[in-house]
Amino acid sequence: MAVAGLIFAAAIVLALLAPRSPAKVAVVRGSVTGQAGPIAGARVRFAGDGHLVLTDAAGQFSLPRVDARQMVTAALPGYVIAGAIVSAQPSTAQSVLGPLVVRPVPDLDHADYAWVDPRPSAEQQQNCGNCHRGIYDDWSKSGHARAATNHHFKNVYDGTDATGQANRGWNLLAEHPEGAGVCTACHAPGVAAGTTAYDDLRAARSVDALGVHCDFCHKVAAAPEVPLGRTHGRYGLELRRPAEGQLFFGPWDDVARGEDVYTPLFTESRYCASCHEGVVFGTQVYGTYSEYLDSPAARAGKQCQDCHMAPTGQVTNIAPGKGGLARDPRTISDHRFPAATAARLRAALGVEIAWQVGETRAQLEITLAARDVGHSVPTGFIDRNLVLVVAALDEHGQPLDREQGAELPELAGAEIQGRCGVVLAKQLRGPQGEQPVPFWQPQELVADTRLHPAQPQTHRWSFTGVAARLHVQLVYRRFWPATAAEKAWNDNEELVFDESFVIAATGRRTLGTTLEAPAP
Repeated sequence: MAVAGLIFAAAIVLALLAPRSPAKVAVVRGSVTGQAGPIAGARVRFAGDGHLVLTDAAGQFSLPRVDARQMVTAALPGYVIAGAIVSAQPSTAQSVLGPLVVRPVPDLDHADYAWVDPRPSAEQQQNCGNCHRGIYDDWSKSGHARAATNHHFKNVYDGTDATGQANRGWNLLAEHPEGAGVCTACHAPGVAAGTTAYDDLRAARSVDALGVHCDFCHKVAAAPEVPLGRTHGRYGLELRRPAEGQLFFGPWDDVARGEDVYTPLFTESRYCASCHEGVVFGTQVYGTYSEYLDSPAARAGKQCQDCHMAPTGQVTNIAPGKGGLARDPRTISDHRFPAATAARLRAALGVEIAWQVGETRAQLEITLAARDVGHSVPTGFIDRNLVLVVAALDEHGQPLDREQGAELPELAGAEIQGRCGVVLAKQLRGPQGEQPVPFWQPQELVADTRLHPAQPQTHRWSFTGVAARLHVQLVYRRFWPATAAEKAWNDNEELVFDESFVIAATGRRTLGTTLEAPAP
């Protein structure tokens, strides 16, 4: 028995040491060709799979196969994605696929194209929301969906207030009617020039009234290098609307329905530039893209979409039950386009407070910083502003008198005018010194006190008396208080920080993120 055991063990050892044939891997081989012949650099993969190969100089590819996926796709910018089915089960055998033929995107854009309605409808089978209901629901909550109808825009545009009363404060249509089309180009880019709705968005109906909608965004083929901020909205973008059939542009390279085009532009910040950079009537009303270009985020290679379309990690299929593929949730973008909320501002801002309390005098130092953002804070429409309000209180809760330090101007609002604090905003002034003033009227920019990435601001105050508590508020406003009052808006403000705490002697406190600024 012992001899038999030794022989068996020796056999096992010899088997382990014997040369082994390399394991066979299932491979699909094929080629990609176009009208002019083989195409190099085409992106080939199994639909829904993360592994990608590129065709060689002869248009050939060899694609490893690790599961039972059936559809092989080939994509490159400027061509409709092609696809072909291979056998349903992976094997160790080599599969040879016939040429994948990609056709070029037509050069012409057809202005008489009828936009696809994004809203789910049993009667209109092609509506976006019928198959992409989750994406539609997210988009419908976004600022893009409300770009032509949100009441702040509408009230400034046509002179109404929140209750519908006419002739209440700013009124672009009345004061600058020839500029209405500039608004339309971004806020309702699907509206055709030369129509009544183009010059007065109140006349927009159906899909035209749905702001920046799905079909418009996914008809963008290119964003040419045009004078920054001088060409707005749809006029800074190249559209490809088909004469017949369909075309959809997007960031995925493996959707092969015969109408889809892979476009890396969708993951690049310049896709956003045409609507988020605007010099209007000589005033830089929107400067987010130029701020981004000058930011540490841009130098690090980050894009607008990295923050404002960051995947939630919750979505795995954008068309479940409708032919959609199961995907890595990290590849599915958030179509709510989250922007300025109190929670996001708290994450993007750092507030560091330091104090010294004496027997007759208190000193306060506050450092503010924009963190992990690719633009100034606040950004977007020129009237957006942040207001820091501070107070030192005695043991009875009464505010101490300011000895030194900035106090809030009338522009900050009558309720807080004269209190200790600073305004963080672009600030326009009219010919007679009036503030606020609409951007379409004669004015000058007198200050830009916003927070810029990697540029912390430090503000100091001193108070007479013995301080027992500090109260610090940071408030975000979409418009100046005087404008909001005229328009009867009760949703103009977001309270970012509101902290009251006991102090004694010397101390420090931090709100929000840490303040170590990244290297410029």
